[in-house]
Amino acid sequence: MYLSSAASEAVALALHKIASRSLTSSSAATSQKKQHIIILGGGIAGLSTARYLLGHTQQHRSVNITLIDRNVVDNNNNNTPSSTYKEQQTEYPHFSTPSRRNGNVLCPSLTIPWTTRSLFNEAIKPAIKSVFAFNNNQADDRPAITFDWKSLMSDRSMYSFATHYLLQKTIYKPPKQHQCNKSILEYNMECLDDPCDALVQSIDYGRFAQGTQLVDGKMVEGDSSGDVGLFCRGLLRGLQCEFDDRFAVRSEESVDSLVLTEDHHASNDNGQQHQDSLSAVVTVDRNGIQSTIHADQFVIAMGNESRPLCDAIQVNCPIYPVKGHLVTISSSVDCIYNITLPNGIGYAAPMDHKVNGRRLYRLSGFVDFTPNKEPDQHRIDALVNAAKIHLDDVEVIDASACHRPFSADDRPIIGPAAKFGNVYLCTGFGSRGWSVGLGSGSLLASLILGLPCNVDPEPYLPRRFGARYF
Repeated sequence: MYLSSAASEAVALALHKIASRSLTSSSAATSQKKQHIIILGGGIAGLSTARYLLGHTQQHRSVNITLIDRNVVDNNNNNTPSSTYKEQQTEYPHFSTPSRRNGNVLCPSLTIPWTTRSLFNEAIKPAIKSVFAFNNNQADDRPAITFDWKSLMSDRSMYSFATHYLLQKTIYKPPKQHQCNKSILEYNMECLDDPCDALVQSIDYGRFAQGTQLVDGKMVEGDSSGDVGLFCRGLLRGLQCEFDDRFAVRSEESVDSLVLTEDHHASNDNGQQHQDSLSAVVTVDRNGIQSTIHADQFVIAMGNESRPLCDAIQVNCPIYPVKGHLVTISSSVDCIYNITLPNGIGYAAPMDHKVNGRRLYRLSGFVDFTPNKEPDQHRIDALVNAAKIHLDDVEVIDASACHRPFSADDRPIIGPAAKFGNVYLCTGFGSRGWSVGLGSGSLLASLILGLPCNVDPEPYLPRRFGARYF
């Protein structure tokens, strides 16, 4: 939707007033004590949380942030998109860089959780077919969702994930799950388009598509496309420039362990009780040298790696790494909207980039529960063949696979961890990471600082999975 100049000015003024009130509130809430917050994870979740924590506390400079991720790209180069994965690898190692590999899809229309669909059609039927699928070397006639049972049966985390899935599916299922995802998806686009956020608006991330074409040919407005990898690079650079004295990046270190303490000062209506808390993070660099970093609060935003960290402190974080495939192609067809591929197996997202006059597209799709990290040529061929229905003379540039952190109910996990007074989660985005990342970071920052939230946080809080760890 496009606004007139007068309407745009009115919206900008209103948002500026809201931002000013939020800044004042956060300053009052945090001015008594300067807080040091450690964010574990340098992808879209961690960087977005840092952006809003620093922004809301700018006036009194009451929060310092240390971001830890051994694979984060800490650079000052330009934002020019690379045309192939090979070129991106030369500049930045995309196989390990957070939020590097992505389908380019920005789709607030992706509201329906897969957990709301038929249990038989979405889980049981594919599970049965999967018994034979991974022994099939012929053309890929496997379902869009597959299970590598030979590997999964020995994986304890799969049993936990499946149990939480069934509980959410049958007992704890909240009403209006469709609306839950819609709220955070729409809020994410508001954050990306916020005219008062000069930092975000300064980032060139290749925003291009205007809507999405569904399988039946209907168009959905409001969707777009862009490269989350470029966005994260630009956001990191912006944070380093604007908040250089309050934002530190430790990009050559990984998390070795978490140091727990016990806080006996927490209480409830029934009197005194104790509450666990973290006091520090132990990291190790590439040379094996350990460091202990103390902080007041901690954010776990490490995608698939969030689960092992939460397991170490016995916090429920039922996410599971689910494999998807990505293919970069070119075509002489110059499409300006995302294309939903036949049978809903994935998307073709146009990129704001051409090679030799040919438009680049990013294909993404499939849901494979398997630890295998190698690209599956059958899956790649299936995506390319599906794209050829809409795009002529397709040429494959590169292909890869990645594992996405799906939560047991296909909703983001955002908020304070059960049993801990100073640990927060921001993970479980699944295939919607780019479509919910910035909004999720904003929501979590508001929860940490005690500010009014722009969306209802209840559907995303970790406590929906219960306090009992399993």
